[in-house]
Amino acid sequence: MFYASIEQCVAIHVLDKEELISSAFALARPMVEGYLRAMWVKHCLDETNIEEGCEQLHFPKNLDVLLNIVGDALVGVDRFHGFKSAITPIMSNMHDFTHGGVQSIARQFGKDGYLSNSRSRAERDELLSLAILTSSLSYENLTPFMKNSGSLADVLDKASKLL
Repeated sequence: MFYASIEQCVAIHVLDKEELISSAFALARPMVEGYLRAMWVKHCLDETNIEEGCEQLHFPKNLDVLLNIVGDALVGVDRFHGFKSAITPIMSNMHDFTHGGVQSIARQFGKDGYLSNSRSRAERDELLSLAILTSSLSYENLTPFMKNSGSLADVLDKASKLL
């Protein structure tokens, strides 16, 4: 799940570069949801739940609930709570961006009332920053299981430079 979230982070950057903005925003929710589900499995389940197999797991369906459950399990972990603070204001739009709802439509109207296909540069930059943050946090959780365990410092250094 961490790896899928990382791939979605990369895809957001590629789609933004190619000016496929709606598609980039559509990946915001699966990117965050994948990261949160991975964190839930890693920090909130005991080994017996995990051993039952993924087909038996029932993830909390509401992103707000999932975010709070993981947050409660990680009291004192500043990097996660920094993520939580960054993501909380946009949680209500996550579902909407994925399914092309009213938030996506409203953002396509310009000040003059005409439709446009672009989102503001500031909004796009926020999504790109969120993708960098999410991927660096995912790598941080994967690093202990990688052969090159020294790579975490490199990833975090590069992420902080990009942010």
